[in-house]
Amino acid sequence: MYTSISIMLLAKNSKRHIFELGTPSNRRFRPIQTANLSEAVADQIVEAIGSKRILSGQRLFETDLAQQLSVSRVPVREAFLVLQSQGVMRTTPRRGSHIIDLDETWARETYEARTALETICFQRAAKVIRTNDEAMAIVDANIAAIRSACKIGDRAAINRADLAFHTAIYQMSDSPLLQTLWNAMARHVMIMFGLVIYRHNDFKQIIDEHVELGETLINGSTAEIAATVARHVIGPFDSKALAEKAYSSSTGT
Repeated sequence: MYTSISIMLLAKNSKRHIFELGTPSNRRFRPIQTANLSEAVADQIVEAIGSKRILSGQRLFETDLAQQLSVSRVPVREAFLVLQSQGVMRTTPRRGSHIIDLDETWARETYEARTALETICFQRAAKVIRTNDEAMAIVDANIAAIRSACKIGDRAAINRADLAFHTAIYQMSDSPLLQTLWNAMARHVMIMFGLVIYRHNDFKQIIDEHVELGETLINGSTAEIAATVARHVIGPFDSKALAEKAYSSSTGT
């Protein structure tokens, strides 16, 4: 997936907000149809950030969001607390609740944390997948979901399918700690997905990268898994060598 490197290039040598580069869409929120309203509201806010309907640093108001989502203020307030605990929002006295500054620092931290975490996760998950046909079937099903979303060009569905693919791999890692860390970071990654795909039309490359990840999980060595994950997270590098060099630099190897 083309991720934080492309965003960091846009914000290079600047602390300006990434969202200043475009105009937010006027599309309304999707109707919420779930029993867990607070999590659904949090997901909607994250999707809105990724599609630039909510901007970096923007102040959010419980009443306005509750009205737009046709829910009470309670799940909105709870969603704010969830997003604050995950570092997506911040609340300060007399200034209210705001989205964090999605600047170069944020993009770099998200990239570095995700690269390190997913390398460990994919290496662990590979051991499970290679001895479990059911686990491999889940990987295939998630890749098929990404392919289907790409086929119809639904960017929001692509992002959700992409996140579901990576969540499934974390579940296969058989590590409660890795899963907990991923749950804390996943919404930052979802925002990153949205920001990148907002500008990108090469859906075939998204499919190809996930197919490559699936194949590497089955056949790749530990080093090959690390390099493939690095290329996937780093994004639009010109060559495998550049991706591997960046991965080595980020890990100090």
